[in-house]
Order: sequence, then C-alpha cells, then structure tokens
Amino acid sequence: MNIYVARQPVFTTKKKIFGYELLFRLGLENAFPDVDGDTATSNVLSNTFFSFELKEILGDKPGLINFTKELILAKIPLLFPKQHIIIEVLENIEPDKKIIDSLKLFKEKGFNIALDDFIYHEKFKPMMDLCKIIKFDLIETPLETLESIVKEIQENYKITLLAEKVETYQEFELAEKMGFRLFQGYFFSKPEIISKKEISPNQLTKINLINEAGKKDLDLYRIETFIKKDISISFKLLKFINSAYFSRPAPINTVKDAITYLGIDELKRFINVVAVSDLSDAKPNELIRVSVIRARMCEQCGSVLKNHFSTDELFTLGLFSYMDAMLDIHMKDILKNISFSNKIKMALLGKDKDFQKILKIVTCVEKGDWQNTFFKVMSGTPIEQRLPEFYFDALKMANAFLS
Repeated sequence: MNIYVARQPVFTTKKKIFGYELLFRLGLENAFPDVDGDTATSNVLSNTFFSFELKEILGDKPGLINFTKELILAKIPLLFPKQHIIIEVLENIEPDKKIIDSLKLFKEKGFNIALDDFIYHEKFKPMMDLCKIIKFDLIETPLETLESIVKEIQENYKITLLAEKVETYQEFELAEKMGFRLFQGYFFSKPEIISKKEISPNQLTKINLINEAGKKDLDLYRIETFIKKDISISFKLLKFINSAYFSRPAPINTVKDAITYLGIDELKRFINVVAVSDLSDAKPNELIRVSVIRARMCEQCGSVLKNHFSTDELFTLGLFSYMDAMLDIHMKDILKNISFSNKIKMALLGKDKDFQKILKIVTCVEKGDWQNTFFKVMSGTPIEQRLPEFYFDALKMANAFLS
C-alpha cells in the first residue's frame, strides 16, 4: 500500500517553524472516492509514528493532526507521544458531554488541543476553555469579519490564535496586528514586495559561485579555493558529507576530500543549495527546506516522466523556482545576473511545458492537494507508485543539507 503524507508548515510571528500539519492519503485513488476521517487519521498516525522515522517528517516540532469525533471518543490520541501531537478538533464536532469529557482527559494528560476551522458560537465555550490554539480559515472567515471575535477571545481566554490559508504578506501582517501569533499558508513562498530592488554585493558573490558551478567543465581547484575562503561554506560542506545521508563509516576531514567524494553532480547541488540559503538569510528557513525538497522531487519525477531536461537540470530548476520569493525581485531581473542556459531560463520563467508538468505534480504534493484533478490523470501511472518514495527521500536530503 502506498502511503501519501504531506506536511504544511505553521510559522510564528518571526517566521520560524512552530510545527507541521500532517495531511494524509492511502493512495492517489483515495483522493476521489470516500475515505472516512477515522481511516485517514488512524493511518496518518500509525504511519507517522510507526512506519517512518518521526524525525524525518517532523524534526523536533509537533504535528497538528485532525481527529474525528469517533477517534476522540475512542481516546486514540492517548496511544501517541503527547510532545509530538497537537490534537485538532474538526469543525463539525459538537461540544456534547462525551466530547468535553474526552478533551478534559487529554488536557489532564498533557496534550495540547486546537480547534480547527473555528467559527465562533456560544456553544463552543466549553471547548474553548480546554484548547490552547484556535485556527481560523481566512478564506471561510476573512480577517475583516474577525476583529470583534478576536478581541473577545483575547480578553477572556489564554488562547493562541492561528491564521490558516494565509496567502500573502499583507494578510500575514494584518493578522499579526490583529493578534494572531501562528500562521499557516504559502505566503512565505511568494515575493514579499516585487520591486526594482537591486542584488546586493554579497548576494552577487554567491551568484558568482553559482555561475562557477554551472559551467560545463568545472574547475575543481577554483571551486575548492572559493569554498576554502568561505568558512561558512567549508563548515557546511564537511557537515553535509559526514551526515547520515551518506552513511559513511569514517569521517571526511578536508574540503578537497569532500569535493572528490561528492563528485561533480553532487558538488553542483551542494553549491547551489548553500548559495541559495545564504542568498535568502532574511527569509524563513522553511523556504530553503522546501526549495531543497522541491529540487529533489523535480529531479526524481523527471527520471520517470518523459522530458527534455537532465536530472541535474531539474534539480536546479526546482531549487531556483523560489528565487523570486527569496530575493523579492522579479525572476526575469534575477536571471540577468545568472549565466544559466536559455533552456533553464525559459523554464524558470514558466515557458516550458515539460517543467510545468513536473512542477505541478510536486507543488500538489507539497500542499497535500490530493483533490487536484492532476492526480486523477496520473492514476495507474509509474509515477503514482513512486511519489511517496520520492517525497521521503527528498525530506532526507533536505535534512542532510540543512540540519
């Protein structure tokens, strides 16, 4: 059985990771027929905590997981470690006595409780007395309708407010001003302000390193010299080469040996990832992590789907597809400073059908958008069977690069 798990980041006001909401499907075919909530949640729990290494999915952060009425009444959350779970009570659960008694028990045992897709009503006050987080869906309940509700909650409860489906920085800033302290959505992956902002000298230095790594014939001595001059990159290279991703029996201690062991293709990937992470030091760390996951996913999907890119090119495309959000500069202006081939530039500008197809698959997985009709088209194809494998391998690579 294929297990499809996606995670959506939850941020603090400082754009640091608070935790991840886990989204689950048994397989792509189950995105369309009925899969009841009990089955979905039971499987995401068992597969998160039993089938996969927890650190790969959550790191040291909690997972926000939906629980149906039946699972709450069956006390299923008690089977799992309280430090790794935040119990999300679905919006369709009524606050009857049995539910309230179960939630009281969870709270007594040290679990944190969140009310999902909350719509304020007097009847939910007993739930509000027990919860730590309330989630508002900004599509269903826009910010302009929430001012008085937020004020009442802040005056009467010690509850953290979470704004869900935050898609722009304007929404993020407004929600923060209103009193929200946690944020979920893809505002972090879009440019904050598109302007004629210039690339700084420090950023240009990193771009020059990217250009050096992008040459057809790499000058390894020149690359080694660049890396040795940068203590940060040297440290990251040795940390990466000695990470669990490579499972080496003995450590590598020099930059030269690390470069030799990596080989050309892996060295290019490393340079691109490190340069990109340094380019966007003012952005959420999750943006870099998602970029690496996307890069690896694009590379692997390209090995199954027919296209005119090499796997190395697809890794580069996935990694740089967020560059406008990292630098808050139009992609076309960024590409003026990077000596990519015309083929790569056209793809990054959204003008290549092969890459757009691969990117669509990957972005749907990133968001757990299992209802997208694009998945229905893939049903029964080789890539359908490989997506879970691709995703978890990409998580491992991201953890190796960025741990």
